[in-house]
Amino acid sequence: MKLPAISVIIPMYNAEKYIGECLDSILNQTFQDFEVIVVDDCSTDKSVSIVQRYAAKFNGRFKLAKTQKNSGGGGYVPRNFGLKLSRGEYIFFADADDVVAKNAFEILIAAAQNFEADVVYVSRHYSCGNNGDYNLISDEIGLFAEKKGIAEEPTLTLNDPNKNLRLLLFKAASRNPWTKFVRRDFLIENDIEFPNVISGGDFLWCIQVFCHAKRFLRLPLSLYFYRSDSAESVSRKKRTPSEQSVHWVAAFVAWLKALNELTDKTEILRRNSFYCRQALVLHFLYCLEHCSEGEAQPDSQELYDALYREFSKSPYDLTVPFFFSVIDTCQKNLVEAQERITELEEALKGAN
Repeated sequence: MKLPAISVIIPMYNAEKYIGECLDSILNQTFQDFEVIVVDDCSTDKSVSIVQRYAAKFNGRFKLAKTQKNSGGGGYVPRNFGLKLSRGEYIFFADADDVVAKNAFEILIAAAQNFEADVVYVSRHYSCGNNGDYNLISDEIGLFAEKKGIAEEPTLTLNDPNKNLRLLLFKAASRNPWTKFVRRDFLIENDIEFPNVISGGDFLWCIQVFCHAKRFLRLPLSLYFYRSDSAESVSRKKRTPSEQSVHWVAAFVAWLKALNELTDKTEILRRNSFYCRQALVLHFLYCLEHCSEGEAQPDSQELYDALYREFSKSPYDLTVPFFFSVIDTCQKNLVEAQERITELEEALKGAN
């Protein structure tokens, strides 16, 4: 039996609102040599029944699998399970509430084969928020991006993990798996899987991919539509300010342990500690941002208390002062920004 060129792996949990739209976007691809593997993470809504109605439309190129128990979020168990079931030459991860551009697979497979790439990194995507509008997200305009030296044409990096990691950690490359089109044998040969963490597993997976890719292709196109307002997201569950602080500090501790494990087995990370420090800062800022998300607005003391409880009796206790300084700096910047906005508003009133 001929193996498919692409395995599309979709982790799913309570996605009844969007999974049909996701599967339709894959059915309508201009390139059809693929298989689809949906891994249900013990959904409690109608997601599974909706997916089952789609199975026949894929003409034998469809698998529906189920985890033994709900993983708790993060997608790491369903994605790893899907990878074990896959047979394609290339792997593409999609989220159950997102949409793939109609010609995405045609472009990705051509680019991967023409450049013999281990990894094709698609540097742009569209993000859909609560208002239904799609905004273009690109590493060219990211917080850490440099305007110089970012090409508008496909660029191939050969045997240069330092360049790859600088792109990921200092030039705002996307830390999501669905912007990566990856050769399956590359993942298996380098034992690259999603780590067992609820938050930040995608980031750690990307670090592994960027470390090991010998032929890394950056493709400056937009082929994916990401829905950023999914109600089932682990990061968007409603919590009190105190619960929010505890959750995200604990999530960061687990992530830090996984980063240390990854560093121990990855030479380039062991030899270049500044990569680990930058990754740590980026993910801590991510967790800190979510601590103050929505109605949950913890004060500094709540964050300090949560950090102290999680770190004071661990091997990472020396990092506590660093975290405190980051929190203080962020809040100081926020206050200064608000004061500046007030000054500008007053100046505008005076001018009128």
